[in-house]
Amino acid sequence: MIKKEDENIKVKSLYKSLKILECFSATSPELGISEISNTLGIYKSNVHNILTTLQEVGYVYKNELTSKYGLTNKMLEYSYVITSQLSYENVICHTLKRISETQNVIAYFGVPHGQYVLYMFNAYPKTYENDYPLRSIMGEKASMYCTALGKAMLSTMPKSEVLSRINMERIKFTENTLVNEDEILEDLRSCSGRGYSIDNIEHEYNVKCVGVPILNRANKLIGGLSVSGSAHTFGNEKIDKYGKLLTDIAFEIKGML
Repeated sequence: MIKKEDENIKVKSLYKSLKILECFSATSPELGISEISNTLGIYKSNVHNILTTLQEVGYVYKNELTSKYGLTNKMLEYSYVITSQLSYENVICHTLKRISETQNVIAYFGVPHGQYVLYMFNAYPKTYENDYPLRSIMGEKASMYCTALGKAMLSTMPKSEVLSRINMERIKFTENTLVNEDEILEDLRSCSGRGYSIDNIEHEYNVKCVGVPILNRANKLIGGLSVSGSAHTFGNEKIDKYGKLLTDIAFEIKGML
């Protein structure tokens, strides 16, 4: 929902246009004018005018069968521009590939993005067999408070920043999801103490993850690295094994950034 007009926002129409683009997601790839209007609290006529302009310049398309709009591939051009400027891309991608192939797990890298983890890269093992399709995860978001990547990164932050990044409607995705603030903070203290985080079926059913923060040589947080697998294959012994492995790898990466 768009809040009261902020006096610091100089170009209101541009602000509304960007908020409209943010409405589209993996779970809502196509949206109608009324849906966007209700979500943002702006007039349908404004939504329509902005969408037709974005369509004209190629950023959105209109599904003539449903009269709904969606993002076009033009948006992918910007992901290429961004990743081409990342100094750590080669190091991270090679590391993910090595982890996935030697450990037979899916490996992920993400960065903090407000209250979310923004997934950047992932790698699948050669022998990957699962019901989930092989795909790039770049651009997907997930809450920080209930994911291994998110908790790993939060564990390096001061309490005030942690509170700002978990200050949201915390959804209980599974029975194991921690939504109480004190419980989340205690879990983050445990993550910091042992050096790695654990997603114990907290974000998705039957999925466990282990994550570590990635810092550069100046001790600045770059992002997080994690591995995931089926819950029945991730017993305590394996979690400890992956935790130690990722901790060593994070130290190795730190020396290269």
